[in-house]
Amino acid sequence: MKKKWVKLVLASSIDGRIAYPGGGETQLGQSGDRFVLEESIAWADGILMGGQTLRAHQSICVIKNKNLLKQRTSEGKNEQPVALIASNQIDFPANWLFFKQPLQRWLIQKQDTKNKIMLPNGFDKRINLKFTWRDSLDDLYQKGITKIVLLGGANLISAFLLEDLIDELQITITPHLLGGDYCWVSSELRNLNTIMNKKNNWILKESKKLGNNELLIRYFRNN
Repeated sequence: MKKKWVKLVLASSIDGRIAYPGGGETQLGQSGDRFVLEESIAWADGILMGGQTLRAHQSICVIKNKNLLKQRTSEGKNEQPVALIASNQIDFPANWLFFKQPLQRWLIQKQDTKNKIMLPNGFDKRINLKFTWRDSLDDLYQKGITKIVLLGGANLISAFLLEDLIDELQITITPHLLGGDYCWVSSELRNLNTIMNKKNNWILKESKKLGNNELLIRYFRNN
């Protein structure tokens, strides 16, 4: 079976913010960041995003680079990985771009033991969210989703960090100073340092300039 791997991919301001203080859709990265993002998506079996992030953008990142699309099809894969949306709310308007994008859409929700939740229109599959994300990932792995790109938001990223489930960090530092509360780790997370207290938790694997004063950094978890 393929090696399981979760890669967090995001673009951040210099001060660690992923959105403007007012919230909503924010596009920080430029062309260099877009390319390394698409490279990661091309590598993945699934792209995981929280429902709140989907509501902010009303779409998900897809591969547009023709070479990357050709690479996936030559490997016998679909052109786009599966979109995995973690949300207990299903109020997603059908006119969003997300439901027109050329990919499979799986909804991950907590199981309702009283009332069976119907699969919302536009989604191809519903996955029951287990008690822990570790168990949920095991379920996804059994369904062929072994390589996952995690795109946010902060609450979902924090849940993965608390369970020590992120194997790789790929962060593009962009030339912005934003301020505000929207960091990529929840500001309410107080005990992360006690959970990840091992020396040299992360190993720097790559750092490179992407142009437009953007810097890519990649860290692997030191297990």
